[in-house]
Amino acid sequence: MIPSYQKVLEMESITLLKLEQDKKALENIKKILYQEKKFIVSKLITYMKKRLNAEYFFYRIIDVDYNIADIIVKKDSKIFNENIEGKDLLNFSVEELINSKRFENKDEIIIIDLNFDKDLINLSYLCDSLNYKFLSYSKQVTDILTTFVDYVLNRNINKK
Repeated sequence: MIPSYQKVLEMESITLLKLEQDKKALENIKKILYQEKKFIVSKLITYMKKRLNAEYFFYRIIDVDYNIADIIVKKDSKIFNENIEGKDLLNFSVEELINSKRFENKDEIIIIDLNFDKDLINLSYLCDSLNYKFLSYSKQVTDILTTFVDYVLNRNINKK
């Protein structure tokens, strides 16, 4: 065999092996970030009740741009009652709900996921939204969500 061709074949083999390993590593990362929605939401609602002594429920909404958002809503939320309940479609962007320039939403509605799988939750969305410059959530709610997500992610990181 031509020596240079043999070297290229070896390089290809090593690269394919690395690619396969990276693919498995990426799948493990996705398993950490994308978890079963019903389980995570129920645990979050339980945690919110314990920490805030408030009842929350899960709800799915569609906005004017056809974004589908999974939210948890505080029982008797004024924002929910006035702007969401009974509507098939919001007449504004759903992310405005967490924008302090648009709503005073300290703890009433929490967007937990946006435009993702109906059975899985993308924890990246929640993590990214907690860093939003004009986030309307109170510091207490932000801290509670941060603690919850940090626990869930670390628990799954340690399993891997």
